[in-house]
Amino acid sequence: MKENRKKYDFAFKEKAVLLSNEKKCFSALERELDIYIGALSNWRKSKKYTSESKQTNISLISNLKKQKIQELERKIKKSDLKFEILKNAGEYLYQERTVIFFFILKHEKTYSIRLMCEALGISRNSYQVWKNQPMSETKKRKLIIQQEIVSIFAASKQRYGRERIKVELQILGYQLCCITINKYMKELGLSAKVKRN
Repeated sequence: MKENRKKYDFAFKEKAVLLSNEKKCFSALERELDIYIGALSNWRKSKKYTSESKQTNISLISNLKKQKIQELERKIKKSDLKFEILKNAGEYLYQERTVIFFFILKHEKTYSIRLMCEALGISRNSYQVWKNQPMSETKKRKLIIQQEIVSIFAASKQRYGRERIKVELQILGYQLCCITINKYMKELGLSAKVKRN
């Protein structure tokens, strides 16, 4: 009949290995501790029971914890930046794509292009293509005016129509007729909230 070996916990094996460092005769120590023959030499070969490996394990665990904390901090920082981008781009989110591209262009020095495109759900490649294509002065002027319209519309809490926006644009120095403003508002998907009685 085969003899069942006793199972020893980690702490016991570690103490036995430490005792074997002090004593020269392993077989006497094995009899004294009532462990099977050859156990001490096996445990000593396995470096996980030595104090050096324990220190190494502790330092590895602490390094892994530090790395995990740093990774989580990076993710939190990235999420905060994305939230900040979305907050700043709030009035542009449901506008024409070129207006969002113009927002990204305007904020390139504040945030990374990759992060803005990721937060706003836009392909970085399509933004780069738009940015690198030559833009006429008329198109630039149109984009600037559209951006002003969006700002005025947002500041008025979506209550201003083309007439009031026309007045605000005149104050800023732009001379546009109501038909052009109405066209730009349609392109931007803006329509004033009508107060109902």
